[in-house]
Amino acid sequence: MDSFEDFENSELVSNFISCINNNLTQYFDSIEMETIIEELMNTYNFQYLSLAIDYAITQFPNESLFRFYRVKKYILEFQMENAEKELEEIERSFPPSADLYIEKVFLSNMTNKQTGQTIKWLNKALALEPNDPDIHFIMGHEYVRKNDILTAIKHVRLALEADPIFGENLFTYSYLFEELDKPVEAVEFFSILTEEFPLLGAAWFGLGFTLSWSNRFEDAIDAYNFALTCDGDIAAAHFNMANAYFELKNYDQALHHYFESYYLDAEDFQALTSIADCYAVQQWYDESLEYYYKAYGLNPVHNEAVLGIVNALSELGKIAEARAFVENAFEKYPQNIDLLFSAAAFFESQADANFIYKLAELSLSHLDNCDHFFFFITQFCIYNNMYEVGAKMIDEFLFSEYVTDEVVRSKMYYYLAALYFLNEDIVKGGSYLNDALLMNYDWHKNFMEFSPILETYPEILKLIELYA
Repeated sequence: MDSFEDFENSELVSNFISCINNNLTQYFDSIEMETIIEELMNTYNFQYLSLAIDYAITQFPNESLFRFYRVKKYILEFQMENAEKELEEIERSFPPSADLYIEKVFLSNMTNKQTGQTIKWLNKALALEPNDPDIHFIMGHEYVRKNDILTAIKHVRLALEADPIFGENLFTYSYLFEELDKPVEAVEFFSILTEEFPLLGAAWFGLGFTLSWSNRFEDAIDAYNFALTCDGDIAAAHFNMANAYFELKNYDQALHHYFESYYLDAEDFQALTSIADCYAVQQWYDESLEYYYKAYGLNPVHNEAVLGIVNALSELGKIAEARAFVENAFEKYPQNIDLLFSAAAFFESQADANFIYKLAELSLSHLDNCDHFFFFITQFCIYNNMYEVGAKMIDEFLFSEYVTDEVVRSKMYYYLAALYFLNEDIVKGGSYLNDALLMNYDWHKNFMEFSPILETYPEILKLIELYA
């Protein structure tokens, strides 16, 4: 889309919003409404998106397209039940269409409902649109899910032969294999594709990605070289090749390809961070700082760059400077809880603990719902085995000005109980659980979901039974 078309679309959306805000009447045809809805959807402007879809459905009741937009809106809002009901209504009100069956498949996968109907739905879609390569491409995904790699290849082949542009979407198969934890099948899939389409760089790129995933880094480098031969300089191919060299501890080659990636895309903050990592792992901390700071300048919420700076400064003995940098970074984005706890690993003294509490307080002062904050703390600390750090943090705020709701406080008792039990402090864990059960018994089911280890403590089970 060129800049003039961008401007026209923006003007069209502004005109629609102005009519809504000023209660003006203006006719928009179906093509204009499609453009308006697409633009609002791309910017996640749900308030006006809902109004635009309602207008289009009222104005053009016989066009199913706008009903499908409502389904997509519900999915974007994670209202899966509403999306499912809307699809059922579309099926009742309109003739069968390929879009209907494709949306059914998409929603089924989004909700993890194993209906066993996805292939059947896509075959119905193909019967209606036998020349649509999109359906074949999606069909390939479903056969991968069923572990039928050869049939998946057949459908991907048909899609690629109909339109080579589908090569740009082959990465979705890499992610699907990763999601399904099928590394062997992934290598088989992309190996066959490279044999059938030896000049398709995307196939070689996918093979390189899956070989790296299987720790076959030398083979992955060969595959990425083929991808570069087919398609010329691709920043992502250089970046992934650099990652493979990094894993092989060949830092000179890793640096070469990270720099190639950065030269091809000057906004690539991840390449800059990786360059810095290469220097840091060789203990060249001054050099690493230069590139961590460049990455941070491009993306101030890129935690890897922030933590890289903290680590390098710490290694250089500049603890006060590291603390000041973290505080400055956190003041800019006080709701970056990941950064809060990742940075905590670098500060271990009591003075540092007080500093981390200060950052937590800064975060709490910007939050409307502190319960989410403490829930995330608990999950984070359990996942990272930081039980004592989490317990001290929550205990510090248990009776603070930020916790005024007794329901929230009762949950904090549960959080403390979980952290102390997992830290094998049965006495404190039992004490907090006892208070939690007295205050909010029903929440014990959520408490047990923090970790399966909690079910192994007879003390926990006895207390829950006692207050039942």
